Amino acid sequence: MSAPSLSQVQQANVHYHSLLAPVYHQQPFLRADNRIRVRRILEDLQRRTSGRRLLDIGCGAGFIFDAGHDLFEKLDGVDITGEMLARVESRPNVTTRQAPAEALPFPDEVFDVVTCHGVLHHLEHISQAFHEARRVLRPGGIFYADEIPSIHFREALSSLHDSSLMSDLLKSERWKVTGDTDRYEQLGIGKDATRNAMVQCYQKDELRPEKLEELLAGAGFQTVDIRFRWFLGQAQIRDSWGESHVRYIEEYLTLLLPLTRHLFKNLMIIAS
Repeated sequence: MSAPSLSQVQQANVHYHSLLAPVYHQQPFLRADNRIRVRRILEDLQRRTSGRRLLDIGCGAGFIFDAGHDLFEKLDGVDITGEMLARVESRPNVTTRQAPAEALPFPDEVFDVVTCHGVLHHLEHISQAFHEARRVLRPGGIFYADEIPSIHFREALSSLHDSSLMSDLLKSERWKVTGDTDRYEQLGIGKDATRNAMVQCYQKDELRPEKLEELLAGAGFQTVDIRFRWFLGQAQIRDSWGESHVRYIEEYLTLLLPLTRHLFKNLMIIAS
C-alpha cells in the first residue's frame, strides 16, 4: 500500500524541518534543565502505567528517546521529515517510521504511553492526531504533550508595542514571539516556510486550553489535565535567587489562574 500524499501544511513542515535539521542541536528545549524535567515526567508515566512500550509522535531527532530510552522495553517514533529521523541515535529498542501524526501506522491499543513534544503547533488538524493517539493507546494508557509557547502568552506579547518603558526582559521575550520568523530566517529558513509550518500560530486557533479539552474529550480521553508552566522571567529568577523563589512565584501565579495564564510560556497536557 502506498503512503498517503501529504497536505500542503505537512509538505511545509517537511521543508521547514529539513532546513532545521542541521541546526537542531541549537534548539532551546535541548537545555539540560528541560532534559531533566522531561525525564522525570517519563519516569512518572512509566510508573503510572507500568509501561513497556512508548510512541513518540513527531519524534524529530529523538529528544524523547534520549530522555527515556532506558525506561521502556520498546520505543517507537514517527515523523514526516526524513532528515530529522536520520539524526535519531541508533538504539536496540528504538524504531522510527516516516509517517504523519494524523495517520499512525500501528494497530489499536498497543502503546502504554504516547508523547508529543513541541509538535501540536505544527499540526493542521489536531483533532485527527488526538484520535490517532487515543486509538493506539491501550486502556489505561496516558498521552503526554508539551507545547511551546501557549497561545495566551503569544497573544499577550504580540499585543505590546515596543516602548522605552518596556524592560529588557520583556523586550527580549516579545521579540522571541513576534520575531520568530526573523530568528529562523537567521538559520536559513524563509519566513513563509516558518509561517506555513507553524500553522496553529499563524493560521489556526486550536491551542487554547478550552479547545484542547474539547478536542481531547472528542477523541475519547476521559481525564484531561492541562497545566501552565514556565512563567515569564523564570530563568532570571532561578539564576539570581534560586529554585526556592521560583517555586514560590510559580505557586502564587498558579493560584491566580486563569487570570495569570498569559504569564506562562508553555502548556503541558496529560490525558488518559
